Amino acid sequence: MRILILNWRDLASARGGGAERVTHEIARRLVERGHEVTWLSSKEPGRPAEEAVDGVEIVRRGGELTTHLHGPWIARRGFDVVVDAINTVPYLAPLWSRVPVIVFFHQLARDVWWYEAPQPLAAVGWVAEPLYLQAYRRTPAVTVSASTRDDLRRFGLRERIDVIPLAVSGSPNPRADAPKALTGRLIAVGRLTPSKRVDHAIAALAELRRTHPEARLDVIGTGAERGRLEREVAAHGLDGHVAFHGRVSDEERDRLLAEADAVVGTSVREGWGLTVTEAALAGTPAVVYDIPGFRDSVIDGRTGIVTRPNPRALADGVRRLLEDPEAYARVREASRGRARGLDWTATTNAFELALEAAVRRRAVGRAPRR
Repeated sequence: MRILILNWRDLASARGGGAERVTHEIARRLVERGHEVTWLSSKEPGRPAEEAVDGVEIVRRGGELTTHLHGPWIARRGFDVVVDAINTVPYLAPLWSRVPVIVFFHQLARDVWWYEAPQPLAAVGWVAEPLYLQAYRRTPAVTVSASTRDDLRRFGLRERIDVIPLAVSGSPNPRADAPKALTGRLIAVGRLTPSKRVDHAIAALAELRRTHPEARLDVIGTGAERGRLEREVAAHGLDGHVAFHGRVSDEERDRLLAEADAVVGTSVREGWGLTVTEAALAGTPAVVYDIPGFRDSVIDGRTGIVTRPNPRALADGVRRLLEDPEAYARVREASRGRARGLDWTATTNAFELALEAAVRRRAVGRAPRR
């Protein structure tokens, strides 16, 4: 198949994140299977207008908004199927594509608008999202969690929705079996943006240190929020107990994940929560907020702890793990076992089947709903 992926960010984009990593891992494996894959993204300073990355042809046109105007023109190069990978702003491919389309969602924006966009743009985005989703009512979809699938059904998508298993890259972590002191060493991984609510992790650390005075927090990621977060650290009297590592190598990330007692997740919304799987492979369970995505990637009480979305509850969840070493060991092993079962072969297989079903659908009629 000749496949066109539409995503306003690619792996080289400064604001690229987990969704782009997943899309790229699938795309390059599709190329290895003999498919031709082109990815339309926006221009990125210092990157060429067109380049091949792991066999995937990256085409960069326009800015983060105007790139959407280039979709119909790039599609004229001739493709068998279009993947409209929605990351906040849609390409609306079903309205103009002459070939089958599947829409790929990691998550809906919803509450994220109120954290990431200024007023009145946030209100516009909140209202517009359910409206533009109507363009995809009769388009087959792929997503990475049951939470997002249920959201899509709620907003009117009626065709086939495939929930694909979400793998994570990386080799076995040699530190994954190392014993832990369980002092309360926490880690948060992700872009430093308002919707990730890293300030909640900082507040939870302050609460945790009332009973675990050796507790500390490592933060991996970059973003405009860092200055504000550093001020939050000072305001809580946590200087010297929170380390901002910025962007790190995969090896350094894996080391820090393995040394932590728990990875914490405080986002407003996630597609799945790749950091949960990455941490589990490193031998570190998760304590996360009960939000879409995290409630899919963490089985409460079995592979981690799911808490109410506030810092005190998060700290209490960490305490539940730290104060029962035997339960901690069971949760740690269960989370690793679940993570080891998620591999890129299964992810790519499921995505490839969804593509093939979309192509067949044009000839044989609508595929059955799932």
